[in-house]
Amino acid sequence: MEEKTDLSGKNILLTGGGSGMGEATALALAKSGANVAIVGRRMATLTSTLAKVQPFGKILAKEADVTDRKSLDGLFQWFDGEVGTLDYLVHAAGVNVALRSMQELSPDDWDQLIETNLTGSYNIIRLTLERMRIQKKGLIILINSVAGKRSVPLAGIGYNASKFGMTGLGMGLAEEEKIHGIRISSLYPGEVNTPILNNRKEPPTEEHRQTILQAEDIASVILYLCQLPERVHIPELVIKPTRQSFV
Repeated sequence: MEEKTDLSGKNILLTGGGSGMGEATALALAKSGANVAIVGRRMATLTSTLAKVQPFGKILAKEADVTDRKSLDGLFQWFDGEVGTLDYLVHAAGVNVALRSMQELSPDDWDQLIETNLTGSYNIIRLTLERMRIQKKGLIILINSVAGKRSVPLAGIGYNASKFGMTGLGMGLAEEEKIHGIRISSLYPGEVNTPILNNRKEPPTEEHRQTILQAEDIASVILYLCQLPERVHIPELVIKPTRQSFV
């Protein structure tokens, strides 16, 4: 497919922009000419991303929490005033915990996983759709996980459940919103070398980290999705390390 959408001047809101896949994606989109606004719970991590984009573009940043609806109301009011029309949402915010089996998982950790990964997705998408329906177009990219397709012990019971819920949310909304010209794409990465790996009881070795996906790999896929013509919709896309199973 030769035709590509020019992202110059397009407005993108990106959650989880302070590290990992979110940071790498923000840099790739800014380099393409898009106007990127990144969101995260801590301004210190967002500032780190801002510093890295200096050579080739500009990114705006706003502190907000996807689990706090008042915080998100303020975020979208800020975006409407400072950036303008919302063309793309890239939702990369997500968490995991160290103690993951059913035997180990505490009620508080369960609540955190569901509140952040699933309810947080609902919160950010709801406000996004309010704007995209008016303009009769838009693209929402949800960075899910292979844990939203295959429930495996490595990811943990709570994380798996939250990501399966996110899958249902994304696929159901894709059906509902297609009549409004809105595309929702769910991306399911396998293991990615990001800081979230440090939340395991036994973090992987540096040697293992080099054999799995890198944040830049995911950023390149998201850039590709954003550059597709508006007539093209990819509902789901799995991307995994060559040596990782998908069964």
